[in-house]
Amino acid sequence: MPCSAGSWRRGCSPCCWRNSSTPGCGGDMNERADSLMALWSLLANAETWANPVHGLSLGLAHPEAFALLLVPAALAWWQWRRRARLDHYADPSLRPWAFAAGPRRAGTRARIGRVLRQTLWLLFWLSAALALADPRLPQAGDTPGEARAPLLFVVDGSAAMSGRDVDPNRIERAVLLMSLFVETDPGRPMGLMRYSDTAGVLLPISDDPGLLGFYADELPGMVDTRLTARPDRAFELASRIEALDGGAVVWLTSGDARQFAGEQGSRVLAAAERLEARGIPVFAVTIARESTRLFRDGQPLRDNDNTELRSQPRFERVAELAELTGGAARQTGVLRADVAFLVDALADLPSPPLPEDALERRTSIAVLALWLAMVFLALGLWLEWGAGGRWRGGLAVLLIVLAPVAFTVAQAGAVVDTQVRSQALDEGWAAFQDGEFARAQAAFDQATGYAARLGSGLTAYRRADYPYAVDRLQAATWLADEPEERMLALFNLGNALVLTGRYRAAVSAFDAVLALDPEHGPAVRNRQLAATLAQEPQQGADENQPGFRGYSLQQPDPIDETQGARMSEQLLEGEGAGGGSTAASATGDGQSFRLDEGLLQGAEKKLERIEDRPRPVIEGLLRQQPYKAVVERRLSGEDER
Repeated sequence: MPCSAGSWRRGCSPCCWRNSSTPGCGGDMNERADSLMALWSLLANAETWANPVHGLSLGLAHPEAFALLLVPAALAWWQWRRRARLDHYADPSLRPWAFAAGPRRAGTRARIGRVLRQTLWLLFWLSAALALADPRLPQAGDTPGEARAPLLFVVDGSAAMSGRDVDPNRIERAVLLMSLFVETDPGRPMGLMRYSDTAGVLLPISDDPGLLGFYADELPGMVDTRLTARPDRAFELASRIEALDGGAVVWLTSGDARQFAGEQGSRVLAAAERLEARGIPVFAVTIARESTRLFRDGQPLRDNDNTELRSQPRFERVAELAELTGGAARQTGVLRADVAFLVDALADLPSPPLPEDALERRTSIAVLALWLAMVFLALGLWLEWGAGGRWRGGLAVLLIVLAPVAFTVAQAGAVVDTQVRSQALDEGWAAFQDGEFARAQAAFDQATGYAARLGSGLTAYRRADYPYAVDRLQAATWLADEPEERMLALFNLGNALVLTGRYRAAVSAFDAVLALDPEHGPAVRNRQLAATLAQEPQQGADENQPGFRGYSLQQPDPIDETQGARMSEQLLEGEGAGGGSTAASATGDGQSFRLDEGLLQGAEKKLERIEDRPRPVIEGLLRQQPYKAVVERRLSGEDER
């Protein structure tokens, strides 16, 4: 069972968190430090300011806010012009007499006070502009480093990847290559795309290297039976991914000749040119060494003529496409040498510029700048009002003392859509606790962020919409910032995968939970259950087990060679069907069997008795579908009546 909404919000469910004091329940990606104690601890952290590449790591979310400084500049210019007009009210010959000052001490004290007040007002305007610019610092404990070029693994998923000319086979070697690359070159944003006759993104560009291994483990079970792959569609889709700007594509392919035959070769070439136009190089590794047989479920793959299918790699075509985009290609050899080739090739890529949302994961210290502005304002007013009475000076001191308390208690939040999103989340959790899962899911879908995706997945789980729950919980896994949040999403994702019949994927999800918390008891038990279900042999169609298995109903029954031999003997020895005399003479003379007119007529009569009834097969398919009743009514014409 997934964790309930109430237990998740309280942080006390044993199957969700181990530490109830861990922050982050319903947290926002754009954190704000509203407590002065948190601000001082953040500023005192040496890692906050350490950045050997870019110097100080202070960033401004809205630098255009410094246009506010034009206001004090205009006021200063206006005051200077006014003072100049007053200075010229007397004739030049009378100015020394008119501006004769009193004692020098009084004039010096006045000038010092005037300069101090002007300095405080200048600091006030600077602090106010800085507060509006929203300065942000890296979160405590994170060491900001140089931005690295993103990477997209494009993996061939056609039947050609089932070849065994490499150990253990082509697709599993590609998975091993990706796992070893993540260990060798960590910290790089990576994504995963699989293609066969179509292309699809399994993992968007993500900074979490653990997600790549999680989705890469699913590739061996997704090898298609189609022989001709379409890398052109994968390249075209990659050329439209904005997160891949300044990055590269790592193409793990079988290099099968069918991918480049005839018109298909021109399509791949045109798609590679689109990548080259965007400045995205392709670094290819051909996971093949020689021509080899193809396999399906451990048996050689055959065509309709019972001929074994083979894959013939074309390494020169792969190298041609890689060089066209400004990349390089390599034929697989030693696994570590393949990884070294990719690491060296990617090391030459220039570091991309920081994206616009690079500051989204930083902590805002705008409240500190605003508090400093209030302090400078209070000090300036104190100097202005000091000679006017004690109550004014006391008011200024009170403002200085209460400003930190006010900003600490305020707990300012994000500006954009905070109220609407918080209201939608509150409505969703309230409906979830009341058991109104449809209304809860509608509310969660109106919000954004980790909490919204998690709540949507849990409500879909309770409504028995397990495929939608898998989709929502996968999104929550990507949006999780803390290990506890990711563990919660992965645990519920594993439960949903079990109920959709994807047992191996569920085992991988529970393994990811145990990697974060090896003592997670529910994950251990659920993993054992999923592993047991994954090892059980499939017994054909079963309405109680989720998933569509209509393909198995369309498969022909296995040929019984013994029964065929008995039928041949009956034809040779029998008297019926008009072929008895011919069969007896052929057997007695020791000559080869010949089909005469009598046997032909008998065979035609037997064929006429065979009834072609495809309807039972269709009915069998319909029985497996949740919409079988609707389809049956439409086939029978009841809806029209």
